[in-house]
Amino acid sequence: MLVNRCRRATSLRGFTLVELMVTISVLAILVALALPSFHDFVAKQRVRNASFQLMAALVQTRSQAITQSGTVSLKRSGSTWNSGWSVTDDTNTFGRQESLARLSISDSNNLSAVAYGRDGRLASGATKFTVKPVDATNDAATHCIRIDLSGLPTSAQGACS
Repeated sequence: MLVNRCRRATSLRGFTLVELMVTISVLAILVALALPSFHDFVAKQRVRNASFQLMAALVQTRSQAITQSGTVSLKRSGSTWNSGWSVTDDTNTFGRQESLARLSISDSNNLSAVAYGRDGRLASGATKFTVKPVDATNDAATHCIRIDLSGLPTSAQGACS
């Protein structure tokens, strides 16, 4: 019985150093090929997430304006929209978004706030928001959020026209 155990142990072998090095080399090549695509994927997902959060904030602002029967604003927190924003009626804050890194969010009218009246319509004029990565070389990762005079925001992939 003891002899059989020793034979089984010697018949089991691991990987050779050459096999291990070939496997690691193939894995490194595959990672090097996939990394640029992964970078683009992450940038697109960051833009999608930010445009969804901006859309949700605009819908919340409009909803609060109708519910409160008064003016409610979506105000940017800093000098740009990617610094974050808050939904407020100047007395209460209904929502807040922290700053978004490595994104560029701009609006067509260079507004510091988007105000909704008690009827859910925009107090200012129609506007467009463009959300894109800071290092974007094309419009593939860009999202456009349009707000018409009725106050309804719509989102579409691609640059605002």
